[in-house]
This record gives sequence, C-alpha cells and structure tokens, in this order.
Amino acid sequence: MRVFISIIFAILFVLSGSSSVSASMAMPQYGINEQTRECSKFFMGDECVSCTMPEGWQMIGVHLCPAGYKEIQKNSVCTPRKTSFCCTVSHSGARGDCEDVVVNDVEKKCAFVEDINKCSKLPTNWNQAGVIDFWGRVCPSHEYEWLEETLDCGAKIIEKNISDNQKNITDDKDKQERSSAIPIVGIFTVIIILLIILWFFLIRRKK
Repeated sequence: MRVFISIIFAILFVLSGSSSVSASMAMPQYGINEQTRECSKFFMGDECVSCTMPEGWQMIGVHLCPAGYKEIQKNSVCTPRKTSFCCTVSHSGARGDCEDVVVNDVEKKCAFVEDINKCSKLPTNWNQAGVIDFWGRVCPSHEYEWLEETLDCGAKIIEKNISDNQKNITDDKDKQERSSAIPIVGIFTVIIILLIILWFFLIRRKK
C-alpha cells in the first residue's frame, strides 16, 4: 500500500513540475485543396511556431477528409518565434528562432541580439549561446535571467563594410580621373610639338 501511494505522489510531482514549462500546442487541422481534390492534416503551431496553410489550401471544420478527396501528407508553412520561452532549454514547444541568443555565464543571464551575424564584438562576459543536443542554441538553464531589452553589439560588421565600400568607390573614382587625364596630356603635348615645328618653319622662311 505504501509503495502504491509513493508511486501516485511521484507521478503528481512530475506532472506539476512539467506544467511550468509547457506550451499550448494547437490541435492538428484538416485542410483541402479544391483544385487537386486533395486533403491533408496540418500542424498549426504552438507557442513557439506560427503555422499557416500552404498556398491553394484552406482549413475545413471537420477532422476527416471529405468524400471524394485523396488524403496526402502536406506540410504547413511554419515560422519559429523569437521568444525567451522558446529559446530556453527543456521548454515543451517546438524549436524557436534562437540563433540570436547570447549568454552571460558570469551573471547568469540570457538575451537576444538583433542579428548575431552582424555582431563583431559582444559586451564583456557575453557570448553566443552554445549548441545543446536536441535544443540547439538556447539559454542553458531556467535559473538564468532573461533581459527584457535586446542587447546591443559593441561593434557591427555592416558598418565596417559600408566604410570599406565607400573607400573602394573613392579609389575607383581617382583611378578613372587619372586614366582620363592621360589622353588630354598627350593631346596637349602633340599640339605643342606641332606649334614648335611651325614656328621653326616660319623662321626659316623669313630668312
């Protein structure tokens, strides 16, 4: 009897612990394509993924394919969400948009940056989140505090690229100006030589 009661309490403990990180998953919905006379079941997302029907498909209010429609397997068009819940290890939703997660292991904090690919330098003690098996790049613990605001990069690669592009444009312009000046100098040189020859010819005729 004691063993039975212990098992019940253990199950209740597990259920209560998992409820704190659960995500409400939308029930699969059936959709049809009237042009192809096809029917499919679609995953419509949860707290971490927003999904829509593919083009040409529409949702129907029943959970079976209508008569005369062929049931196939068609995928929803899904977009992961960039939220702290979806980018923390052990969350119960689908995988979120977590490539821009950064972690401060010293202060036990997590945050998002606008675009990690444009960050050449992060503030002190901040690093891009490491990859955790199954979860990907996520905040490594529920004990870490999430910053409400987006973390600013110390420098941005895109700004450096703009500066380099402007420098290249200026260099190209200088080269073009130098190259266009060479023919003009040559023409003036020929004219001067012809004038000198003409001057000598006139002098000799006077003699």
